[in-house]
Amino acid sequence: MDRRQFLAGSGLAACPCCIALAGCVEGSDGGVPGGNATETETPEPTPEESDDATETETPEEEEFEGDEPIDHDGRPITDYQLEVNAERRNGHVFWVDLDGVMYGRSGPRLLRSEDWWESHEVIYSFANQREGYNSNIIQSVMVTDAGRILCGVGGRGNEFKETGRIELLDEDLEGSTTVYEFDYGRTTASFGHSVYEDIVVIGSYGRSDFENDRHPDEVILSTDGGESFEQVLRAEFQTADAANHHIHDVEYDPFAERIWVTVGDGGNAQIYWSDDLGDSWDHLEEYGIREQPTQVAAFRNNVVFGTDGNPDGIMRFPRDDPNEAPESIEDIGRGHVEIHDEEHNHEMRMYARRRWHVREDDGRELCIIPFGYSPMHPDARESVVLASVDGDAWFELYRVDDREKLLTNVMGPLSRDGDLRTLISDSARNDGFQIDATVPEFWKQE
Repeated sequence: MDRRQFLAGSGLAACPCCIALAGCVEGSDGGVPGGNATETETPEPTPEESDDATETETPEEEEFEGDEPIDHDGRPITDYQLEVNAERRNGHVFWVDLDGVMYGRSGPRLLRSEDWWESHEVIYSFANQREGYNSNIIQSVMVTDAGRILCGVGGRGNEFKETGRIELLDEDLEGSTTVYEFDYGRTTASFGHSVYEDIVVIGSYGRSDFENDRHPDEVILSTDGGESFEQVLRAEFQTADAANHHIHDVEYDPFAERIWVTVGDGGNAQIYWSDDLGDSWDHLEEYGIREQPTQVAAFRNNVVFGTDGNPDGIMRFPRDDPNEAPESIEDIGRGHVEIHDEEHNHEMRMYARRRWHVREDDGRELCIIPFGYSPMHPDARESVVLASVDGDAWFELYRVDDREKLLTNVMGPLSRDGDLRTLISDSARNDGFQIDATVPEFWKQE
């Protein structure tokens, strides 16, 4: 198999003619503000997580109707094309590398799996590295193309006001090096990190300490595959009349060689970009983007923003030239795709979580984004998974109506000629949950 470049957070050219599906639903009114992207921390599971898998019924699939490009009416095409092999509770999984090896955590312990998280083993522990249990909790895992393992560690507790850091594991897994320590904040598994070849971009996250003027507003960059990092952005603070001032997401856009950054919340919400690896930055004319995007994914002809606002769904910046950039929010299609709840008459209250983006040598691409509910809202309970090959038409692949299953992460597939498998993970709830599934049917089409 040819080496495939993929990224849990980047994009590629589309082949819209290969995915014609039926199933557009009629539009309806709806869409309500999201949850300001503030996570609810829950107690860690014990190391003895269950490996039991529970079989589940496969949702009904709608029929293919040809090879023509798809028109859409601003709603996801509800096709439900994931064949679910199993649903299971088995801890927290964060990353899959180029070889299909998965990494996750149990508290301060780094876990590895070579069977798509059916089982896992402890390969390293940060326990007792710093004083205090919360200072050693693994918050995120990133593996570079060269195989270097980076862990975002610490920063949990005291209402998220402890400081987190980035640890680079030794090749022999006998130790680690602290390659960056945030001034304030931490990393999160749900968004805020991007890996492309030797470029690693990470944003800090957490709750603002308005009283002491401390905010998780840093973006850091590595151009040597994670061996060293430098701070390249402190997002500009605008107002304390907001839930927070923090980084939501980062993306390296290989088509424009550009870094994108999204910031929340409320009046602090903004989109930044840099075309010189962080030496200088541009941003939209206005602050306070009501949709306050929590995901950004760069396609060749579109840059899309998954939202945490009214409406829940996708904003899109279309571009004929990769070097084009928006000037104001009016250049970005608001409500390009909207997610609604047809069955239950309650507010969605969800926001976009960490995407998975495949790029193929032949120019095809696939981007999958989970929208998990905000735990801040006691009646929110649904998670939705969307996918697109071009950033324009989006398919609803899966929907779960269960507060115990907060979908926050997608891993796989690696390529169309590799293991056609997708793992959708709950990386935030107490005992962890995974949906072990195939890839969308349209991604299998020749």
